[in-house]
Amino acid sequence: MPPSPQTSRSIQLHWMDVDVGGDVHRILLSDLPVPDGLSVRERMEWLAGPGDGLRQLLIEPPLGDPAFCVDWITPALEPDAQAAFVIMECMGYPFFSGSNTMATACGLLASGYLPKDIVDGQQILRLEAPGGRVDAHVSFADGMVQTVAIEGDEAFVQLPDQQVEVVGIGVVPYTLCWSGGHYVMVDAESLGVSPQRAGEPEGLAMAAAIIEAIQQDFTLQHPRLGDVGLPRFLHWMWPALESESGCWQGIGGTYGHPGVLWRCPTGTGTAARLAMLSQQERSAVGARIQNTSPAGTMFEATLRGHGRVGDYPSIHTRVVGSPQVLGEVRLELPITSPALAGRDLDWLFA
Repeated sequence: MPPSPQTSRSIQLHWMDVDVGGDVHRILLSDLPVPDGLSVRERMEWLAGPGDGLRQLLIEPPLGDPAFCVDWITPALEPDAQAAFVIMECMGYPFFSGSNTMATACGLLASGYLPKDIVDGQQILRLEAPGGRVDAHVSFADGMVQTVAIEGDEAFVQLPDQQVEVVGIGVVPYTLCWSGGHYVMVDAESLGVSPQRAGEPEGLAMAAAIIEAIQQDFTLQHPRLGDVGLPRFLHWMWPALESESGCWQGIGGTYGHPGVLWRCPTGTGTAARLAMLSQQERSAVGARIQNTSPAGTMFEATLRGHGRVGDYPSIHTRVVGSPQVLGEVRLELPITSPALAGRDLDWLFA
């Protein structure tokens, strides 16, 4: 007996997997039946609501892993932007991300979605994230992407010198920064957390407990973007040493709630750390920090200038990483696939 029209339906998904600092970033190139007329931020908010099954499908087993990131390519609205993207991670939907922007720029060029227009080994992509414009400065060797330097969302210290009482841990000092998401910045050594321990179950549980304690009474909003949700990032910091004038070197690991310590230090975590140095008057324009993750991958952030976001002094940064294409996937999923079960993805079949 032939299958019924209902059971024979399928969806096609097309993406490129791009490695940045040891983490997989899925650059989703498929058109999606998201409602028309939405801004890039509103597309993000729609996916975070009725469309969230897609994020689950691509970063959870059997097709993914919680440490994966997804960047859906969608048309830009800003007149000088060439493409837009919506970021999906274990913690939800960030407004901006350094590593995801690096991966998106690499995927856009490697897939041919945007043409290569290389001048003296360089190309600038103008992109639009839910938080606004971001520029990707791409360097090439033999026509292949070598590095991507990101200039995007301003970073600033929003709440310095805070404390939170955490059950089973005690009083935890922290600083709250913004760099595309709320970042809880914690001195790892003060809690006895080593780089090796941060990614183990005990370290992940400690980070989760701190985040959940801070979330309890959290009402702070972004001065320009408004309600951007609760803090879901924690950046473990080990001492940063000034190896030469204006050049800092340190170890930093970014936890995404729930349950992920990324292998790369993250661009936004690195920018937040540079914002703390600036707020403490320990860095000036031109200063840079080389932030190495517990897994041993490094991003370098340079302080490009100062600004202001609402009442907060901010910094403009340039963060550099080296994305690499892992492979390209074209996948057809029948409506009967177990991977779709329980994810409320009927909208993809529209």
